[in-house]
Amino acid sequence: MSDKVKITQEQAEKIKEWHLHTGYLSILLKLHVNNALASSNCLQSLTLDELARALYVGCEVEPQFEVGDWVVHDNRNIAKIIYIDCGIIYIDNDGINTVSMYYSHATESEIAEEKERRLSQKIDKILFGLSSDERFRLRAKLECGDY
Repeated sequence: MSDKVKITQEQAEKIKEWHLHTGYLSILLKLHVNNALASSNCLQSLTLDELARALYVGCEVEPQFEVGDWVVHDNRNIAKIIYIDCGIIYIDNDGINTVSMYYSHATESEIAEEKERRLSQKIDKILFGLSSDERFRLRAKLECGDY
């Protein structure tokens, strides 16, 4: 199997540190096999095969999320990150929180659509709260162009 393995930003930084510090990637593999990477738990979470592929075949670093990023869940729900703690992201969509592995960054068009949907939802909520008389007066103002 020669596919690149996906690793986290933290794992990529640890591999780079090890390579710069020792100059030998094989030392990192030996330490992994001996379960001696206690100071690098993020690397110990990789299988030996994954670590070897990351070191010698190459790796793809998963995008790191930040508070304020718009993300899309595997189920296609779009939300904004409001808090991150230990790989769990907390989003503004119904107070849901979940593991970040189920999310990817949302595209500009997905973000624009979600913002439009949310604005429409807010307007509907405001209009629904109006009395019949208030809706009638608002409609008359909009039709007459009376700003």
